[in-house]
Amino acid sequence: MLGLLASLSSLQHLEFSTGRSVFRPIFPTIFPPLGQSLILVAGSLIVSIFISLMIAFTIVNFKRKVINVFQQVFTYIQAVPDIFYIILLQILIVWAYQKTNIQFLNFASYGEEQAIFLPILSLSITPTMIITKLLITQILEELTKSYTNLALAKGLSFQRMVLVHVFRNTVYSLFHYSKTIILFFLTNLLIVEYLFNIPGIMSFILQYPYPEVFFIGISLIYYPIFLLFQCYELLVPNVIKKGGA
Repeated sequence: MLGLLASLSSLQHLEFSTGRSVFRPIFPTIFPPLGQSLILVAGSLIVSIFISLMIAFTIVNFKRKVINVFQQVFTYIQAVPDIFYIILLQILIVWAYQKTNIQFLNFASYGEEQAIFLPILSLSITPTMIITKLLITQILEELTKSYTNLALAKGLSFQRMVLVHVFRNTVYSLFHYSKTIILFFLTNLLIVEYLFNIPGIMSFILQYPYPEVFFIGISLIYYPIFLLFQCYELLVPNVIKKGGA
């Protein structure tokens, strides 16, 4: 235990080269880029979940043939590389600025002008499609279970039954796929940071490609996510994990 504490305390003295024999300590230099990336990922996750819930709740009210059409559309959108949507959004913002002379959003970070909303929106496009498809699939599966027929037989409206009972079980089931969803966020994070000129953790690792910077940077991203999943496994009952009503 003492050896572990000694190893952790020694991390405070780690340094990396910024060129021309200039060295800077990794801590706290790495924290601002980490904060930028966490804001992007957290904001994109919130936007993706919110939009996906709204879309899924709307679509499941249609007939099955219409739902299948929407599922195919989401698949086609998901197949397009994210960089296409990112560049397209930037072009639209520039075009709108040229036409109206009003800058609705910052399309890149420069100096004190930080691009926040547009990178979050860009990062959330593909995950939104993935989450929406998963939600619709899970909702349709839940609707085949006996408790949904019982709720309808008791006079509960379809919309209220889906919102109150089905969504709850669906969201818990969705957590099983969250590792894949988070992986999409992290793999696209470098592209978003580069195209929007955001000084995030991925750009920091790319700018200073040293083993200690890579190890510390990846660890600061991975371990919070790992702890989140561990807390889920320890604190959430098995009956909820399985989507029990």
